Amino acid sequence: MTRPNGIVTTISVAAVFGLVLGTCAPVYSYHPETHRAISTTAVDRSDLDSILRTRLGVDEGILFAINGEMVRAWVGIGANLEDAPPIRSLNHFHSPLQAWADAGGPLGQSSVYWQQNPNQGLGGTWSWPMARQRFFDFLTLPMRAAREQALADTARALGQVMHLIQDAASPAHTREDPHLIRDGYEARIEELRGSLDAALRARFDALLGLPSTLPAASAFTSTGDPRAPVPVARLIDSDAYRGTAQTYATGAQAGLAEYTSGGYVSDDTIFLDFPLPRRGSLGPPLFDPPADAPGARRYFPKTADGDTITHFVAEGALYERLLFRGQMLGGFILDDKVYEDYAAQLVPRAVGYSAGLLNYFFRGNFDFTVDASSVDPGKRVLTISIPPLLSAETMDGTFTLHAEDKDGVRGPVPGASLTTVLPRGASAQVLFTPVSGVRAYVLAFRGSLGSESGAVTGKVKLTGPFVSVVQAIAEFAAAEERTTVTDVDNSSTIVVVERRSKDERQQRAGGTFVSSTMSAPGPHLKRVSLEFDSRMVGAPAARLLLDDVDVGVAWNRGDSMVESPSKWEIRVDLPAFYGGAAGILVPNVPRFVVVETVEGLKVKTPLVWWRSATSLGEARAGRESVTSCSPELQCEEVISHSTLLHALVFFGDGNADGRDVTSAGQRQPLTAAHTAVGFIPTGTVAGHGVGTVEQTGSLNCFAGCSPAASCSTSTVSIFAESAPAGLVWKKEEFSVSFGTLSGVRKPNNVCARPSAGQPAAPDLPELRFRRDYLPAEQSRFQELGVTSPEYEITLR
Repeated sequence: MTRPNGIVTTISVAAVFGLVLGTCAPVYSYHPETHRAISTTAVDRSDLDSILRTRLGVDEGILFAINGEMVRAWVGIGANLEDAPPIRSLNHFHSPLQAWADAGGPLGQSSVYWQQNPNQGLGGTWSWPMARQRFFDFLTLPMRAAREQALADTARALGQVMHLIQDAASPAHTREDPHLIRDGYEARIEELRGSLDAALRARFDALLGLPSTLPAASAFTSTGDPRAPVPVARLIDSDAYRGTAQTYATGAQAGLAEYTSGGYVSDDTIFLDFPLPRRGSLGPPLFDPPADAPGARRYFPKTADGDTITHFVAEGALYERLLFRGQMLGGFILDDKVYEDYAAQLVPRAVGYSAGLLNYFFRGNFDFTVDASSVDPGKRVLTISIPPLLSAETMDGTFTLHAEDKDGVRGPVPGASLTTVLPRGASAQVLFTPVSGVRAYVLAFRGSLGSESGAVTGKVKLTGPFVSVVQAIAEFAAAEERTTVTDVDNSSTIVVVERRSKDERQQRAGGTFVSSTMSAPGPHLKRVSLEFDSRMVGAPAARLLLDDVDVGVAWNRGDSMVESPSKWEIRVDLPAFYGGAAGILVPNVPRFVVVETVEGLKVKTPLVWWRSATSLGEARAGRESVTSCSPELQCEEVISHSTLLHALVFFGDGNADGRDVTSAGQRQPLTAAHTAVGFIPTGTVAGHGVGTVEQTGSLNCFAGCSPAASCSTSTVSIFAESAPAGLVWKKEEFSVSFGTLSGVRKPNNVCARPSAGQPAAPDLPELRFRRDYLPAEQSRFQELGVTSPEYEITLR
């Protein structure tokens, strides 16, 4: 269904000449900076970081910097640049009710064609085929610098393709509305994003933070269109929507242009020209603010034919309706509340579908191994396998093994290439002669991957030994401080307190290096360094010792008298455990020990430190008159003793202040396989097992006028705490308290303040933590075929 052709053509011709001459604003959907924000958020929601780290040998993941910009940022740069020059934006429309050849309007091609156009012209070609080629270059080019540039180009090209996905979440771009002067929806989103008002900007950030809808894997089906053969076109148009409520869908199978066009209106298409949305989908009106409040306006929600939208259209004054085509008499308007309700659905879907595009591009459910031949030990066997999973796709093309040397130079391995078809659950092998000095093997594939022809995927596997840092201890370096103080001493009451503590500012940690092979780890070490919190300012008050030699905070092979260290120690002497501005805790202890091997493998191991440890003992005694009792019971003599043992532990891989909580502040149940940190406490503390949370007894026993009473209480939480759903881990803290009370009542003439005795603060205990590798760490060990070292850390 189209709008009057004469109007569209006249406006569009004027627009294109304006764009070329620079006298007309570009027909943007979201502002380029909004596209950047949506795209970088999508990167964070996607699997790209994990894929780069675990499958493609980029240890820094999306934070890897190329020419001063991180991979994450390159995606955002691409999304920003897709509108440059502005004439490119004529190709950013898609009306899902039109045939794809006509869906882009009279002067541009549909965005489903543009995103796969191999020759885009002005502004350069940054389409899907270009992204595929540059990804292949990243896997196979000889020189590291060229490969890194190829990765940056891949990220940029994907950002530009993602821009087109996001445009399909703008009503005007899916409803043949060229919005040459201004589009209210897009203008409102940019007003929020670009606002200097923190409250308005927070509303934009909140839109990005809403849960995203990722497209279903089953959405990526063949198109049968030679101009857009790659199934990624289905992210925009699944070709299922026919303009009826029965064919309109809101699920993860729907194309984004279909979802937007059939579910929302633009400024110039309010119940005009398109079958959906329709007036009949509106529910009873509502006033916002209430009818008797200043500025009250009547809104109509959409309650049928798709997602419910509270503020879908609004009533407006005549001067407001003049701004909206066809609404002058008894019509509707769209205002900021409407636009923001639209955005609450459309922006998260733009984020999710953009993330889905990244996941689809970098998919590759296969594995390979390089092993010695059982027949000829001088040969190697390359085995390529597809797992028997429903998600695995048939791979029909050429697999080529490349070797990377210690200088980062890659090249194809002679004889290690295979052209074949591998369906789900299948495998294939090829025998080859190995090359020398291999740092990593790279298997690159080009061919058909499922329904996508011309696909590229790959995997990088390091070959060098995995050198691990094993922490054995973390201990206080200074002597224990022990004081006994009489806090109260008068005729009726005496309170004596003993305090025992150790200074967390002075500690030492130590351990060894462990190799995954039989060889000693030292010769494989290239660099050992301490990693501190990125927010810390000033020089670190920590020293790294290797084989008892002080090397500062970092050691590099060849720069020190230490050649092949086997053990390490860290000494800290801090002005304060935490620094930072008021209300911000910035730890001054190192969080990680980072090891880089000569083979190019980089391993970051989190540390455990004491954060505080305190023991208290209190002895209290007193007498008090009680006139409410009989004369022989009118004076109380009471003695109580209590102890408290409490400590906090700091985890290098914990949150900002070293606690065991997720980024959302959540704690994991005791039954969870893992928590937010890679450590698990073991053994007992003060006689109580790890995970104990209990409270027993009470000191409220000497009530009424009883002649004598005694009672006790205890409260225990050993690295755990109670939550509404049950016990959860609190690995950074334990607390044990115990108290007793005894009392007698006597006549006043024989009553005296009793002796309190001496308080006894309990001994500060040793703690033990077992290394508990998190899934991301485990996946790396598994990927490299390495067994993770098992060890325990003693805190004393």
